Amino acid sequence: MHSSNKQRVGKSPWLSAYVQSRVDEKRRLGKESTAELYRAAGNHFLRFLGGKDCRMTDITPTMVSDFIFYLQSLELRTNTINSYLSSLRAIYNAAYKGGLIVALHRPFVQLKLKREMTGKRAVAVQVIERMAAEDWPQGRLEKAADLAVFSFLACGMPFADIVRLKKTDIADGELSYHRHKTGTRISLKVTNSMKFIFEKYANDSPYLFALTDERCSHSQYKRLLAQHNQSLQEIGKRLGVETRLTSYVMRHTWATEAFRHHVPVAVIGQALGHSSEQTTRIYLAQLDRSEQDRANAQITASVDKKIGKRKKPYL
Repeated sequence: MHSSNKQRVGKSPWLSAYVQSRVDEKRRLGKESTAELYRAAGNHFLRFLGGKDCRMTDITPTMVSDFIFYLQSLELRTNTINSYLSSLRAIYNAAYKGGLIVALHRPFVQLKLKREMTGKRAVAVQVIERMAAEDWPQGRLEKAADLAVFSFLACGMPFADIVRLKKTDIADGELSYHRHKTGTRISLKVTNSMKFIFEKYANDSPYLFALTDERCSHSQYKRLLAQHNQSLQEIGKRLGVETRLTSYVMRHTWATEAFRHHVPVAVIGQALGHSSEQTTRIYLAQLDRSEQDRANAQITASVDKKIGKRKKPYL
């Protein structure tokens, strides 16, 4: 080993300190979910080491292999284990790219992560229709049902984006916003049913649904999401739906219905804001949004009809 390498290895950061620095950086960038994953991955690895810290350069392929068995012994789901491993790998690679360590052992070079297919999360569109047509008791169940239906109407908009929608995101009959998770810009036509829901929840705040304020932290958002999903589960029980209803079910249901209606995969990807797949981005760059709007109108027509029948003024 060259003397310069020995010097760099000697200055290798402690794992706990470097993990915390990456967590802090992700939080500074507003990547709260990634920060939480990094924190959890680091904590699990330190527990695996028996509570003893180690230098980044001490991590070996054997340690990573044993860490996998350790996580499996905790009976964690495969995708959860994959998330921790990919997070730890990202932290290690950041240290390497930053010139803080020399990758003596290349501990993650043999790591192959195969995602486990999750159970079906979509429901039949008739369930969304019933949610739209039902006269729910005023309060949290009514609001949860309306927000879930709105998610479906808006091409499966994630709850994280619904919470952050502002009135300024609407202009000239178009709703345009950036996905909180990826930063991808999404634009879609505002339908009459969307207008109905907007008018119903008219408020004096900058937000369309006034679920939060400008100072909403990640922990506050997580509480909002938990409360929303809890209400959806109760709605599901009242409707006799076997699938456990969550905010994600609405998004998955829209995508499933779109696919069932033979909507091109590229259009589905555009509507959902999938920016992580290079092939999808290439297709999306060439698409006219009118095709997406026609697809959304076709998919949500039956729910639009249900809302139209019970429409009443809220202004």
